[in-house]
Amino acid sequence: MTPSNASKLMETNPRKRKRSPLTGLNGFTLIETMVAGLIMSLTLIAVSRLSISAISTSSHQTIRRKIEAAINNDIQLLQQADSRLKLINISDKESACKDPGLFLREKLSSNNSDYYVPEPKITDPSGKRVLSRTIESSQTPIMTRVIYTITAPEKNIGAERRILNLYPNFHYLCDVL
Repeated sequence: MTPSNASKLMETNPRKRKRSPLTGLNGFTLIETMVAGLIMSLTLIAVSRLSISAISTSSHQTIRRKIEAAINNDIQLLQQADSRLKLINISDKESACKDPGLFLREKLSSNNSDYYVPEPKITDPSGKRVLSRTIESSQTPIMTRVIYTITAPEKNIGAERRILNLYPNFHYLCDVL
């Protein structure tokens, strides 16, 4: 059987098929095009959702970095004020030595004091405050406690707290005087 005979054997069907005028043209059918469009649409939707999520996360990280930086800066200012407050410079040594934690708290939170450290003011994009500071004192042990309350920018995290315990530097000399 020669190659030309083989093709004749295959065409044994007496009815000849009508061929479409588009047969032999290269291209896609309507269904193939619609399926490809659907796949492309789903891919673009998934990518856009990931992009929106990434932008949201980036915004939350920016706010969190501002909060953490403000807390670190405030801690340094409070420790600096505590270091500058020396017993030698205190005019009312008796009341300072009676309750050193309270004395330090009053000096740090009083606008009239040379050792005043203003509370950091951090807000989210809507203008809501996300950081607040509370200063407490105790006699046993002798300390001033600074509590930072953070409203987390992330939705799955509620309020957070950071606590700083300051032991007044000047109180060690109270027993000496």
